[in-house]
Amino acid sequence: MHASIRPTLARLAGGVRSYRTAAARRRTALVLVALGACLPAQTVSPSDRAALEGSSFTHFPLGRAQARMQTLHADIPGGTVITGHAYRRDAATVRGLVDAFAVDLEVTLSVSTNLPMQASTTFANNVGPAPVHVLPRTVVAFPATLRPRLDPSPTFELLVPYQTPFVMPPQGGTLCVDVRVYGNSSTLGNNVNLSVYLDAHENYGDGRAEQAGFRTFHGCPAPGATANSYASMTYWRLPAGARLDVSIRDGVPDDGSGLARAFVTVGHGLDGSPWPLRPDCPFWSTSEIWFALPGPMNSMGNYDGALAGLPHLPPGYRLWCQAGSVHLGSVAMAFTDAVTFVTPPAGPLPIPTVRIANSTNGAAATGTVSYAVPVMAFQ
Repeated sequence: MHASIRPTLARLAGGVRSYRTAAARRRTALVLVALGACLPAQTVSPSDRAALEGSSFTHFPLGRAQARMQTLHADIPGGTVITGHAYRRDAATVRGLVDAFAVDLEVTLSVSTNLPMQASTTFANNVGPAPVHVLPRTVVAFPATLRPRLDPSPTFELLVPYQTPFVMPPQGGTLCVDVRVYGNSSTLGNNVNLSVYLDAHENYGDGRAEQAGFRTFHGCPAPGATANSYASMTYWRLPAGARLDVSIRDGVPDDGSGLARAFVTVGHGLDGSPWPLRPDCPFWSTSEIWFALPGPMNSMGNYDGALAGLPHLPPGYRLWCQAGSVHLGSVAMAFTDAVTFVTPPAGPLPIPTVRIANSTNGAAATGTVSYAVPVMAFQ
């Protein structure tokens, strides 16, 4: 384990016993991934998402049959030559194939006089002087995409190529990307709203950073059940400390005694060893530390809670987590699937990106302002 993260994980443990074996150490020594190891060549905005999954997903603008959407970007370096922009597939949402589709759209770029946090609901107020019509109205075809095998998607697969390049001024500024959608075609027909699952991220005014967990592999069922238990997790880097939100489904149900409890394990690597009492239940995390979660499971075998008061972890390290449930009387136990994420830095301040969107009209004059924006790469 990297020296800078070892003492922090030790503090996280708070005296909780580690169940990791020497064999697990050897199998997982090479799994740790530093943030800078997979930075893409493109200029990505929000810039802190270059090698991090966004906190959410969106169907704007490509999934709309009619829409206008502006995005303002204050994190594009001066002098950048832009010949197109691209979106990448969301990874955190458990969704498989998205079929190929085509969109009738046009794109205009300018340098706005507004900073992202000054965005106007009136589109014209965000357009800077001397806008460039980089892509006249045309139909752009987009390929089918699969859910990535790990977060984030290694490529920005959904490219909007420009006919006219745009050059950011040497001193930089706020780039305004104005996309108008007039129609689409897909396997569902013409001019139908689509679920295209673009990666998106929300920035917060207090510097919070939300990191959604990526679910992979599979869990095992609770005794007497057939459905595998699974979990969703979200890591929050907060201004003071951190929190891990955990939701478990199809775990060991509580029988009214309050003895069915939830737990979560955290490790720096991927394992795969079986639990000795349940060979069908693998340890996916190397499980350096275990935490008991507050409160019992419910009678349906579900749990929703949080592990609060955690210290900040250094940004840029991939952690592997796994949740589970156990009845402290009968010792019935179930493990969930694996959940992994890369620890994020604090959210950038001031907020560097914003979107202004109208979901029904490509020629709209006004839209709604939101700090949840698609993650975009400029080429």
